[in-house]
Amino acid sequence: MMDTPAYAMAASGRTPSPLVMILGTVFLIALMSLLVRLANYTTQRRAATRPSVHLQPPNASWRSRLHPGQICWASLHFADRSGWKIRPCLVIRTHEKGVEVLKITSQDKSHRHDCIQIPTASWDKRARKDSWLDLGESYFIWDQAIQRVAGSCDAATWHHVTRRHRTGYVYVANNADDK
Repeated sequence: MMDTPAYAMAASGRTPSPLVMILGTVFLIALMSLLVRLANYTTQRRAATRPSVHLQPPNASWRSRLHPGQICWASLHFADRSGWKIRPCLVIRTHEKGVEVLKITSQDKSHRHDCIQIPTASWDKRARKDSWLDLGESYFIWDQAIQRVAGSCDAATWHHVTRRHRTGYVYVANNADDK
């Protein structure tokens, strides 16, 4: 009976001894503890190397980059990826080698709940009317796609944007001071 494993004894109808039950329970608790520690370690390592959104740029070298709230003209693909066009965009997040933007269009989108009117007079002198900002999906574009900076977003529009999207600078924080 000493050489028979506990699961075999249980299958045969015999109950394992109290010592085997205690050792099995201790083993399961130790295994669960190890798995929890491994999961915590993995989560912490992943968080330490995952970029996150910050209110300030990581260092002075980012001062020359586009900032959240700026409007630029950039090459953006059509939704079906069949081509691209140069269009105005609002920068919502700045990355190390690109930006995330929201599309601006001159076509009337008043019937859509995810679009708001955006004043254009301050950044597009040729515009005859206000444009529409699509608050739905953001698009990542590489720095090479940016044609030129047009201006800055007005405060009321920016307020709507920040209610729907996290805005700021995206980078991996190196220490507690960067967070």
